Amino acid sequence: MKKFSKTLTLGLIALLMIAALSACTNTYNGANVPSPSPSVPPVINPLSSPSGLPLTSGTPGIGTSPNPSEQPVTPTLSNQESAALASRCDTRIARVSEIDGSVTILVGDQSLSGVTFASAYKGALTDRIKGIVADCVKEVASSVRASTVTNSPDAYQRIAQLRDKQQQGGDPNDIKQEFEDIKNAIK
Repeated sequence: MKKFSKTLTLGLIALLMIAALSACTNTYNGANVPSPSPSVPPVINPLSSPSGLPLTSGTPGIGTSPNPSEQPVTPTLSNQESAALASRCDTRIARVSEIDGSVTILVGDQSLSGVTFASAYKGALTDRIKGIVADCVKEVASSVRASTVTNSPDAYQRIAQLRDKQQQGGDPNDIKQEFEDIKNAIK
């Protein structure tokens, strides 16, 4: 009888433990938990300027040649519009954990970005980092077809100075030439 009592007691304890542990398991079915709202950065429509005026589009028949073999026309932004869009690119790039600061300039369908690394990041400018920065730029300025990224302090300063010149309404031909000079020095 004593053996039966011990077995019964151990059985009850085991059942209680199973019940207690099964109450701790995840029974999530997704029905009662709201999904988090997605975090989407602001997207700039490359086909309209900040003033609301439409720009040339890449759609055949609207500002382009009907010949499909030709490259689509890139929207033309004023110096100030390009500088404002580049500033938005820098805001997006700043959200990358490895990046401490950036300066970007947009000329036509190309971008140049100079970056500085966060103190916690001990790595170098890898293809992965270049790709992340290029993706950030294209996320904000979808008309960008080619991005060049550097961590050279000299290039960073030159890009910053060139963007200041662009914001102040400098000569577009001079800006384009200096842009090409900086880009060629990086490669």
